[in-house]
Amino acid sequence: MSLPLQPSGQPWSPGLRRAALVLLLAIAVLLLGLVAPARVRPPQLILGGPDRELDYAREARRLIDGAQRRLWMSMYVLRPDDGIIGGLLDGLVAAAARGVDVRVVLDRGAGWDGQPDFKHEAPAAWLAAHGVRVLLDDEEVTSHAKVLVADSRLVLAGSHNWSRSALVKNRELSWLVDDAEAAVDVERWLASIPGW
Repeated sequence: MSLPLQPSGQPWSPGLRRAALVLLLAIAVLLLGLVAPARVRPPQLILGGPDRELDYAREARRLIDGAQRRLWMSMYVLRPDDGIIGGLLDGLVAAAARGVDVRVVLDRGAGWDGQPDFKHEAPAAWLAAHGVRVLLDDEEVTSHAKVLVADSRLVLAGSHNWSRSALVKNRELSWLVDDAEAAVDVERWLASIPGW
């Protein structure tokens, strides 16, 4: 006498178990993609010189205007004017006024003759009077970096100083990188400057 087939005791068939496993793996991959740091876009090269005037200034202003939490920068030469650089400085002031943590370190190293270089005294005073935290670096150290970090994510760095010649005339090269890890490294480096 043969007995009728009995249920296996397992609620899911082997095919259903495989489908559930594939679904769980797909969900895990999607979740990892959401939490893993990733570049939103590839690094962007920003050139200066003939036929590329103001490309850097436009990108810098876009970062400044779009910042929501933090704008930290270091600049070797900052020469205010009533045009391009004045617009960038006004952008920094507007960002600070809307609650963004705006901090700027400017070079105060010695000039070519070995004497203290006072090129940044006036712009530093103007920025500070308008709500921007400004630091003039030690005279013994040359702060040669030209970098702007927005919201611990976007890094604009390269050879562009904030001077009319650098933004309009010179052949300059900078990079815009959307990389949270690189941005945090630059912020950590800036935060190590005494007085930051």
